[in-house]
Formats: sequence, structure tokens, C-alpha cells
Amino acid sequence: MQMNQQPTYAARTARALVVALRIQTLVAILLAMGLLLLGPVAAYSSICGSLVVYLPGLLFTLLVVRKMGDDSASFLGTAAVAEFGKLLLTGVLCALVFIWVKPLAPMWFFVGMLTVLITSWIGLARAIR
Repeated sequence: MQMNQQPTYAARTARALVVALRIQTLVAILLAMGLLLLGPVAAYSSICGSLVVYLPGLLFTLLVVRKMGDDSASFLGTAAVAEFGKLLLTGVLCALVFIWVKPLAPMWFFVGMLTVLITSWIGLARAIR
């Protein structure tokens, strides 16, 4: 006979992170598709902004999820390094986009960044509860 076991906190949190990443992806694509009405520069600028937030967040998630459930010191150490890496990678990606992507619509770039960032907060809040 199988017992109904509640998933561990680490499993629920990992699942919440995956849900948040999926929601971010969907919102970034929908935003870019909507901005195609304004033109391709607005659309790809928002995608660049979305990726600048999404890729470091994905890296952070991959690093931190592997340490969930381990001892607290190991987890906190990994989380701190992953957060520093996420911030550093976000800055580097912003610089690279502004250097290499021409033409760029800066307003739509930042709209893409903020949309994906806010979506991650909302997605996590909804997925964890």
C-alpha cells in the first residue's frame, strides 16, 4: 500500500522555480509578439532585455536547485556565489547588448527586462503558495 507523501520543501521550491521560468518564457514571447506591431526593432530589443534577465536567472536556478536539501552552509554558500554570478552576468550581458546590437530601442530593452523580472516575482509567489 502506498502512502500519500507530501513533497519536501526542496522539491516544492524546485518545482516553483521551474514554473516561474516557464511563465517568464511565455511572457517574454508574448511581449515580443505584441511589439512586432510597432516594428521588428522594438520586438528584438524586448527579447534582448528579456534574455538579459532570463539567462542569469536560469543559471542561478540550475546552481541553487542542485544544493537544495543539503546542509545549510553548503546551500547558503552556493546561493551567495550564484547570486553574485547572476548580477555579474546581467551586467555583462547588458553591456554586450548595448555594444553589439544595432539598432536597439533602449526603452523596449528595459521594458523586456522589467517585464521578465516582475514576472519572475509573480510566478514564484503564485507557485510557492
